[in-house]
Amino acid sequence: MTTLAVRGATLTYDVHGHGPALLLVPGGPADAQVFTHLRPLLAEDHTVVTYDPRGLGRSPLDGTPGPDPIRDHAEDVHRLLAEVGPADVFASSGGAITLLEHLRHHAADVRTVVLHEPPVTRYLPAFAGPDIPALFHEEGLAAAFAAFMKVVGVDPAPPLDPRAEGNFAYFFAHLMPAIGAYEPDVDALRETPARLVVAVGEESAHLPVHQAAHGLAAALGVTTAVFPGGHGGFDTDADAFAARLREVLKGC
Repeated sequence: MTTLAVRGATLTYDVHGHGPALLLVPGGPADAQVFTHLRPLLAEDHTVVTYDPRGLGRSPLDGTPGPDPIRDHAEDVHRLLAEVGPADVFASSGGAITLLEHLRHHAADVRTVVLHEPPVTRYLPAFAGPDIPALFHEEGLAAAFAAFMKVVGVDPAPPLDPRAEGNFAYFFAHLMPAIGAYEPDVDALRETPARLVVAVGEESAHLPVHQAAHGLAAALGVTTAVFPGGHGGFDTDADAFAARLREVLKGC
């Protein structure tokens, strides 16, 4: 475990294994724990870097969140990659939104970026569900958490431990609204020197994020890469997921 001071926060990250650097970026309210099953599999032949994004897990904010959380999270990735060297990146869900912003400013940091079901709002189908950040402010954490987990295909919602409670409170209050408002620079992404792969889960075709990923891939002019499992396949189907990620990073 290593800490890194960044503007407005202190990041905590972990490095495991040997080989080409591979950064794993968790989605939305998640921190490095979400890669507990995937990380040791990839560390057999990669230097795997995992971290808790600012405001989540072991990475406390120095004060209140800034006005542009997506840019702050993207700059954190840049600072982290300055420490560990250029890397391939796997980014999940809201973490993929972070990488879309990072690529606008620091594409030279990365080689291949795998964007796993990024929830880009402009490509989401019409959604008749609740406004989850508003639900959080009006009815509290439990109601917002249950609604969010239903959206990502987990119903009923599992119990929350204290660490997860803090993560979801930050996510609903600050990060989720920013993710929902984010507009990627598609023209810049088409010109990026990094290799972009948009990934979808083979079991998540019924989820809005799956459709959003297809929309982004079409806009970028790339095909989607299918990965085992659903939106959280890296956790539920870790062995098959690691094998597929190795194939994609090799260009297969």
